[in-house]
Amino acid sequence: MAEKLLIRALQGGKSTKIVTLNGKKMTKMPSVLGNLPGLKTLRLQNNLIPYVCPEISALTQFQNLKLREFYCEGNPLFLKKPVHAVKQEDIWSLQEITSRFIMNQLAEKNHFLTRAIEWYPQVRSMISQGRKCAICGRSFLTIWLECVEFFPPSKNWKISRNLQLVPLRILICSYKCFDQRGPNLFGIAQV
Repeated sequence: MAEKLLIRALQGGKSTKIVTLNGKKMTKMPSVLGNLPGLKTLRLQNNLIPYVCPEISALTQFQNLKLREFYCEGNPLFLKKPVHAVKQEDIWSLQEITSRFIMNQLAEKNHFLTRAIEWYPQVRSMISQGRKCAICGRSFLTIWLECVEFFPPSKNWKISRNLQLVPLRILICSYKCFDQRGPNLFGIAQV
């Protein structure tokens, strides 16, 4: 049933203003919602969604969505149960070390690397998969630590009165950055 509703919403494209997927036992937020730039109302109450999908947060930084109403009560998005994590040493592969170096040099406009990388399409393809650390802003290739940050919803959203914080998926490059996180940022763990 949820698939039919999503297909109908996608067929509407930019004109789709409301998506209602309450109580559909969904385990993840549909990434196709990122393809609905005109979306104004999103209703996802009473599902099993643990976090905001990366496609939406990457596409719009979620806070900047033109949503006016967002309903997501009854999902495990809001369970903040800190657990002690065992920290492991940062041991990166040679590919990760090299990729981080190249991506960060390209971000600093290293002209030698910018010209050299034109000759290696497979390297360009690989580093195009890179991400930016939410703490230090430096690039990394593989997802190192997945976190969630809770932030207050936009004042122009129509939401339930009891909704005070909204979760946003955050990627961090190392434990060094994780140790510098703010008080509303939590690592995600399987328990």
